[in-house]
Amino acid sequence: MDKQTVNKQIDDCLKIRRQSLFDLEKAIETLYSMGVRFFTPSADGVPEISAAQNLLPRYEQTLEDFEWKAIYDDKTEMDQNGEEEHHFGHIDQSKLSKIMFISNFEIETSNEEKRLIITMNFKDGTFEFLNCGPMEVRGKLTTPVSGDKKLILFGRKRESFTAGVSASSKMLDMSGEKITYKRYYLGWEAGSKKVVICIYPNGDVQIEE
Repeated sequence: MDKQTVNKQIDDCLKIRRQSLFDLEKAIETLYSMGVRFFTPSADGVPEISAAQNLLPRYEQTLEDFEWKAIYDDKTEMDQNGEEEHHFGHIDQSKLSKIMFISNFEIETSNEEKRLIITMNFKDGTFEFLNCGPMEVRGKLTTPVSGDKKLILFGRKRESFTAGVSASSKMLDMSGEKITYKRYYLGWEAGSKKVVICIYPNGDVQIEE
């Protein structure tokens, strides 16, 4: 191979390398902004968590971006992950006053409370938002609705694994990363009417159509 050909091959490979690094940086930035979580393996079995947002220590205990809190008519409260772990079936809907989703991360804001909080008033079906929720969403969720309601509360999780590629063997390197992406759903149903919002792990809130 002559010198000119070698130099051209080097230049071409360097261009590919630069573009690949740029694409990688942009992809990671976009994934972080969406709320995708990366878990890398460690020797002690405790995964190292990479995230763009300011995660609170509680996240490492529960691995939940948002946790719910039920508040009853008598002002007593039940946390999803309190002294005991609770699930949907533990909620007494006959006594439920409010249900809240509270973030396990904080954002930069002038408000004293830095976490994101979504509150649903179960009796009238209205929602309140702190540090989140676009105005077009808020405007559609402030009209009271009378009548008995059934609570809608659940989550969905996408989980996948990535593997690196060894340039020497061209084989998959299975010491890759675990990736999770969770969404949280909150709402109510009354007869033929149903209202459900989706809370994304980056704090975005949308109404489910």
